[in-house]
Amino acid sequence: MSLSATGVEVERTSASMRASIDLATPLILESARTLAQTRRCLAATRRCIALSRRLLNPAWGISGAADIDPHISIRERLERGALSLASKAVAARWGSGQSCVVCERLIAPSEIANGSVGTDGARLWTHLTCLRIWRAETAAFEVRQIARERNVQGELCAFVRRGFANGTIEILPHNRSRLGRGVNGPCSVCRRHVSPNETAYEVVGGVLGRPAYAHPICYRVWWIESLANRKSQTSHPTTW
Repeated sequence: MSLSATGVEVERTSASMRASIDLATPLILESARTLAQTRRCLAATRRCIALSRRLLNPAWGISGAADIDPHISIRERLERGALSLASKAVAARWGSGQSCVVCERLIAPSEIANGSVGTDGARLWTHLTCLRIWRAETAAFEVRQIARERNVQGELCAFVRRGFANGTIEILPHNRSRLGRGVNGPCSVCRRHVSPNETAYEVVGGVLGRPAYAHPICYRVWWIESLANRKSQTSHPTTW
């Protein structure tokens, strides 16, 4: 076989591998998201079962719960995707027998029940002490997420940060998105064309009132760096 023929074959193989990787990446990301949602649903089902048992007979509570370190429990559940990130928006009211999403104990009428909405839209309730621990572990989890992403996608993360600095890339206001087909337009991050044959993430509500789309890897880094930017602004507020 001639060198030119070999070169053509290598190029075809490389193109095929790139196409396979482009196809597999969004499927992996979407599978991970679906798995996390399934784990949260399973955890919610277990809480409902435990709550039903306790309402029938308080002696049927989960044994050994008091021996579990809540910090470790929340940390492990966040890493598995079995627990939503703690929300900053919380509505407080007197308890009425709700099940705390953190310690899985009932919230008594003499206690404050803190209600929030999880990432899957479900209403979550917590004791005040549990809420504080949940928020602290959520903040630590986000820091680990940022560090892991920068370790894997360091060059792209740096590119997005430069875009934030010079105004060529807008900071994501939230992490809500939809996975679908491309729209014959530029990626909001790398500016490369997103064709209808590719999968892409659409930012729910757009950015600054305009539709926004990104390749799966670009969106992941965009979201992580937006999160990092917001955390840095919170940690170092502007003083006047």
